[in-house]
Amino acid sequence: MADNSRLLSDETMAMETDDELPIVRLLIASDIHAGFAENKEHISSDSFEAFREVLAVGTDSKVDFVLLAGDLFHENHPSRESQLKVVRLLRKYCFREGHPSLDFVSDPTINFQHSDFPVANYLDENLRVSMPIFTIHGNHDDLSGKGLSALDVLHEAGLINLFGKFCDVDQIEVTPILLTRGNTKIALYGIGSQRDDRLARSFAKGRVKFNRPEGDDPGSWFSILVLHQNRPPRSQLRSTKSHLSFRNIPFFFDLVIWGHEHECLIEPDFKYMDPNDSSKGFYIVQPGSTVATASVRGKEFKLKKIPLQTTRQIIVEELTLEGARPTAPKIAKSSVRLKKMPDEPLIIERLNELLENAEATRGPHQPWPPRVRLKVIYSGRWLDIPVDCPLQSELLHSILLKPINGRKWGPSHFADKVANASDMIVVRAIHPEKKAKNVQNEQQHLLANRADDVCSVDEMVNKYYNQCDFKNRLNVLSEIAMGKQLQEYSNTETTTQFKYTAADKALSDSIRTQINSMTAKVRETLHNRMTMSADAGGFEDIPLEQQIAEGMAKAKKKRLVKVTEGNDDPNESIASSFLDRGPDARRGSKNAEIMEDDFDSP
Repeated sequence: MADNSRLLSDETMAMETDDELPIVRLLIASDIHAGFAENKEHISSDSFEAFREVLAVGTDSKVDFVLLAGDLFHENHPSRESQLKVVRLLRKYCFREGHPSLDFVSDPTINFQHSDFPVANYLDENLRVSMPIFTIHGNHDDLSGKGLSALDVLHEAGLINLFGKFCDVDQIEVTPILLTRGNTKIALYGIGSQRDDRLARSFAKGRVKFNRPEGDDPGSWFSILVLHQNRPPRSQLRSTKSHLSFRNIPFFFDLVIWGHEHECLIEPDFKYMDPNDSSKGFYIVQPGSTVATASVRGKEFKLKKIPLQTTRQIIVEELTLEGARPTAPKIAKSSVRLKKMPDEPLIIERLNELLENAEATRGPHQPWPPRVRLKVIYSGRWLDIPVDCPLQSELLHSILLKPINGRKWGPSHFADKVANASDMIVVRAIHPEKKAKNVQNEQQHLLANRADDVCSVDEMVNKYYNQCDFKNRLNVLSEIAMGKQLQEYSNTETTTQFKYTAADKALSDSIRTQINSMTAKVRETLHNRMTMSADAGGFEDIPLEQQIAEGMAKAKKKRLVKVTEGNDDPNESIASSFLDRGPDARRGSKNAEIMEDDFDSP
């Protein structure tokens, strides 16, 4: 059973007297994503309305402060309109008469070392903050350029308190914000969003240090850790599984607030760190789309779940056409999709059923229409439905077949009935296995086994080249580095031009650096050969082209041996994300160092 000694019951909390420990109340939320779909009809204001309700709940509950676990903004560079709406909400709900009677006893110059104003905003004599907000940055509002984000602007303006930023992401030292009210003491730790692989390796190598409060009994503090990372494994092809395991977290923590995951797991989940000692462990709370108030007294806490009332309904359903109508009508193959194909009535019928159920269960404050995601599965005879445009290759036809174009069909049928009509339909075609024609064996193997477990570009590239013969591997470029750089085009869910400009530059820099590294290695090989020939009293009569080819093959072999022998994690030699490397690396210095390593032998 879980250690419930730190959970307060309603009856215990109601018995507070002047002689007992005072209570500190905080509101927990995460992943607001202000500005999400701000240019789309129906849902453009949803994120701002959700943030407004979060702040209103905090005000009505009279919490001492709000704790956000990242992704206040949906974009790394939010629009002016998004920033303006967020600032207005902060001014309206957080700036009122009075301020929380919380003593800030840690060193603010360390907690806010990134700021020119190292002080909690509710203690700034120039501001009138009634409900302070403490937040880390997420992967959407993460750092870029010179290590800044939109949250830095809000912090410098005194609107929020940004913590959990680090200058050295390879050696993280976390110093807590210390808040006290009487004998109730809270140590607030935060780590802003990091690349999951890098952070997991940093934990494994002991490069993450948590400073405990000074004094005789650091265990008397109620310790909270705020994270914004992948919680379940996201990849089976990486040694870290592309997530942060809870087992990496020290057991002295009492509560971990886990951001980034949108699934609501708000009930405290106790994790044992020692099966023989129930006191060695901590609770994990994953807010998702729900907020909660936590009441802390001494080393105990009570959590109250507060579902948001104004969030738009989200309906997720699946439709298997073969199951809906096993005896599918005979459909002639064609390269042109005709009107009123036999799959459309089934899709319309299911969507209407979903909308009727949504209307019946909708809350009084929930907006209409709802968001819908319907996965339509084609299999068996339903695969004969043609696509919207002809495909010349039979192989591509069998792999890329999408019988209905949801982006075109949805708005023409459900524009005013579904909030996201253009992307409400997801198509999946289940094909019988058959051998592809006129392709190499390794390509056929890859295409025949369409991997649902390959969830990113770099993993797909690595999987393909790991199955190739040596002669088919890349000669000059590094497969793992190229795969990682291509992943930059989809690793942040932003649509700003900055993303693509920075990704283009990162890819160009990576290619140029790899070419320069190969050139240097070939030049070194030729120089060594000439030196050895001179020492032997003569020169080998080998054409220059052959010498260059041999030098390239040698460098290529060293690079592949380094990866396949497993002496080092292949991800260690990949050029890191352009958003993580910082301005110097984006100019090529660190990238060059990493890529030079990529050609060295183990």
